Amino acid sequence: MSTDAVVEQQPAALRDGRRAIALYLASTVLIVAAGLLGPSVVVLTLTNRHAWLPSYWFDTKPNDWLVSVMIYVAILLGGYGVYLATRALKAGWAPGVRRLVALGIGTTAAITLVPPMASGDVLIYAAYGRIMSLGGNPYTTAPADTIRLGYDPVIAATERPWQGAKSVYGPIATWIQWFSSWVGGDSMQLTVWMLQLSVAISLIVTGLLLLKLVGSNPVSQRRVVMVGMANPLVLWSVLAGAHNDAIAVMFAVWALVLFRRHVFWAGIMLGVAGCTKLSIGLVGVAMLWSLRADRRRAIFFCLGGAVSMAGLYSIVGLQAFQQARSQTSFISTGTPHKVILSLFDLFLPGALVRTLLAIASWVGLIVVAILLSQVFPKSLVPQTHPEDRTPDAIRYTAIYAIAWLLTAMYSLPWYDLIAWVALAAVAASKVDKLMVIRTTMLAIAYVPGRDPNARQVAASLSDSLEWFSARLRDTICPAIELGVLIGLIVWARRGGARWWPYDWPKRKAKAVTEKAAAH
Repeated sequence: MSTDAVVEQQPAALRDGRRAIALYLASTVLIVAAGLLGPSVVVLTLTNRHAWLPSYWFDTKPNDWLVSVMIYVAILLGGYGVYLATRALKAGWAPGVRRLVALGIGTTAAITLVPPMASGDVLIYAAYGRIMSLGGNPYTTAPADTIRLGYDPVIAATERPWQGAKSVYGPIATWIQWFSSWVGGDSMQLTVWMLQLSVAISLIVTGLLLLKLVGSNPVSQRRVVMVGMANPLVLWSVLAGAHNDAIAVMFAVWALVLFRRHVFWAGIMLGVAGCTKLSIGLVGVAMLWSLRADRRRAIFFCLGGAVSMAGLYSIVGLQAFQQARSQTSFISTGTPHKVILSLFDLFLPGALVRTLLAIASWVGLIVVAILLSQVFPKSLVPQTHPEDRTPDAIRYTAIYAIAWLLTAMYSLPWYDLIAWVALAAVAASKVDKLMVIRTTMLAIAYVPGRDPNARQVAASLSDSLEWFSARLRDTICPAIELGVLIGLIVWARRGGARWWPYDWPKRKAKAVTEKAAAH
């Protein structure tokens, strides 16, 4: 490339970068503004409020369309901001890393000061913590079971359809929920804010750990912050809903930091991540695959994971592990699988359709992972010594996470966190744009994200908004998600990826032939 071309690119990169920052801030302002308006079809209702403690809001009783459109716009601006940021960084935009870190921490703090939004999951977290603090077992006792025994202000605030659900989270998540309940007492507001705080801290620590992984290269550090720590799509999907996926991901990234020199302790830490949420195990698969040529270290890594998971789950009992596995057959609205299920369920047994979809999902995951592994960009994490497999582990984490998200039967916006964290530590590619499209659409599809019939919802959901949000979720979102999957496969194939690049069947057949000839 000529010097003139580079000079011509600089103003464009600077312009895109500044616009990206403005869009990150605008997205955050809209999210915070929606939270400050108070309980609505988007913002949760938190009981037993302490006015001088977070989170803060005004009881304005906003119109359902107003708050929904505010969040729609916030997500769209945030998604476009991430796209511009990746484009600007690729073109040479070079802002100060410390300023970007301040942006990430500042926007995270701002969203933490208002009530959680869209999903009522954090209310059920609080209920599980309350059950445990009252001497119960959230793995065997649902909130509805406790409600029948008498009124409790925290447990009664949970929303449908989760009042009858027992905990599916690991012991680490449950103990954090218990601690939040111990601090919050009978105040749902304070209990939930403690849970919000745990998510915010986890996201910030994850970003700082990623910065440690990529080393002192400012180009890599800028990408880590703009794609990971300050990403408004992540802040909306994960932080605004106070989803405990952030805690699991933090421990997984911590495991990657330890992976450089201490594979056993990396396994221990990954087991801790799995004891928060089992799905984080795909990071362990990526780490194990990166060690495939070193059996001794692979065994030590597996041993570490087994020790921590067995030890921690033994404390809460086997039923906790069984509960954590119970979600594997669910199919979420917003995925192409749900559309296929609705279609074939008309003339085939539902159990058969679900089984076939599960098989197709696993096959799809493997196929997409194979294709991506051949063309996926390199890791930005430097290799610090000859046995360091951390760069490979990060790259495979991104590959497996994206393959899983795009083929899984059950996929929600906050599940995308692990993909964005791993993507932040690999080089830019078209995958960035495809993931922006996926997360943006899925996040929009889950707004308002509340059961309109739940009595805890502060505002009624109008028929027009209910129809609009339903069509976003059950029609437009599956089409976009399928389009992203197809786009990713086409990109990989055009990059030279083969459906089966391995010589295993041929090599085995050749060995058999040679052995027969020898006899």
